[in-house]
Amino acid sequence: MTVDVELADMFIDDFSKLQALEKEIIRRLKDEILVTPRVRLVPKGSLPKSEGKAVRVRDLRKQF
Repeated sequence: MTVDVELADMFIDDFSKLQALEKEIIRRLKDEILVTPRVRLVPKGSLPKSEGKAVRVRDLRKQF
């Protein structure tokens, strides 16, 4: 599972804060859902905005 997380501008320039934030998100998700996700930190505004009902989960597995 990959979780995309949009960052606020304040985190973009500090690599150590980015690493700590990523680890904290992974830990909290693992504690909650018992799965260790991959976390991808993306710049603010890079995730698509939805018009209408939000799509929170996308299944990107390949169909056989």
